Amino acid sequence: MLALAAVLAGALTGVLGALFRLALDAAGSARDAVLAWSHRWPSLGWLVPVLGAAVAAAIARALVRFAPLAAGSGVQHVEAVTRGQSEPAGFATVPVKFAGGVLAIGSGLALGREGPSVQMGAVLGHEVSRRLRLPARDQVLLLTAAAGAGLGVAFNAPTGGAMFVFEEVWRAFRMRLGVATLLASAVAISVSRIILGDHPVFDVAASRPPSIAHLALFVALGVLLGALGAAYNRFVVWNIELLGRLRRVPVEGRAALVGGLVGLAAWFTPSLVGGGEHLNERILAGPVPVTTLAIILAARWVLGPISYAPGTPGGLFAPLLLVGAAAGALYQGLLEPLLGSSLPGGPAFAAVGMAALFAACIRAPFTGVLLAVEMTASTAMLLPTLAACAAASGVASILRNPPIYDTLRWRMLESAGSPAGVLSDPTRTLRDEPHPDRMRSP
Repeated sequence: MLALAAVLAGALTGVLGALFRLALDAAGSARDAVLAWSHRWPSLGWLVPVLGAAVAAAIARALVRFAPLAAGSGVQHVEAVTRGQSEPAGFATVPVKFAGGVLAIGSGLALGREGPSVQMGAVLGHEVSRRLRLPARDQVLLLTAAAGAGLGVAFNAPTGGAMFVFEEVWRAFRMRLGVATLLASAVAISVSRIILGDHPVFDVAASRPPSIAHLALFVALGVLLGALGAAYNRFVVWNIELLGRLRRVPVEGRAALVGGLVGLAAWFTPSLVGGGEHLNERILAGPVPVTTLAIILAARWVLGPISYAPGTPGGLFAPLLLVGAAAGALYQGLLEPLLGSSLPGGPAFAAVGMAALFAACIRAPFTGVLLAVEMTASTAMLLPTLAACAAASGVASILRNPPIYDTLRWRMLESAGSPAGVLSDPTRTLRDEPHPDRMRSP
């Protein structure tokens, strides 16, 4: 019954995830058309993207009132459910997450499609298991299995989605969990590829594996991105707290403020806003001038945390991957005058930077490695990616910076009074985990 439920949940997640991606593509095209039209009036045209993004972000945040658990990424809530710290989200989360995500990301907010895909998959998995009357423990298993399938569909990365469940959500591998997750991911990806086609997220040229002599350069990149990831996590939380101080302004007004700022950025540089997949592919295709990479890194460093702060539906993964790719490519550009043609060419450092920053912020290095491999459809950079991810995770831990989703989960639970719901382990409670703010280095 668990296997049957996993197949059904995977199929539903594949359909919904594919439709979500199509809707985001359509919203992005509409945003580009509106921006092009607004530039016909250089004096007042900037008001169009500013007001449009402000209204869209405000509506996206207002929709969250109908399903409060749809705010933000949703990954932290899925993790809370698996730890018995929160109730599963109701079905109303699905339409709110879908519509709110399309409005928020489509208006230009620097958010990822993977967060909504993960949470919508989790809700579908729970609904299927509940209707099939599976035991409570299997309901939690299927919820997380379908969440991993949702991540796989978002990035066309089935093993990355499955590893995310084992490494980040459950932080363990169990046979029943493994069977449900692999089945749900396989079916979800198969269904989504029927709708979207079978091609990697980033279409980049094949590159030759770097020599062992270059491995130290990638480890050094991992060290740098470990520190950068710790700072990025703190900046995300700082922006949430900063916007939270505006208590006299309704949450919809705060979202409108952020949307307006992003709309203004879109007026000047349309390519910098939104999920960032096209810009990421441009960096991976290379070469991009060093000054341009520095601008991209600085702009997306600010836009991602600001966009996440008001709690509109949207994820953190895709913005992280873009920042990591820009940092890796910039690192390569700064080394070229010193080392010249001896450096590995192509997307080497950008691809490794993508995975390493992910590992530093999420503290899920194996997931980062698999996502980078599957999204670029290349195993050439596997060894340096492993080394860089290990270094980035280690540095972030030494700096006593908790994984971002641990911090977000604790903030969510503390603001909600730490409700107890379906327990994946009845003996485990919120008190069994160290608070992220009191995390110590290993």
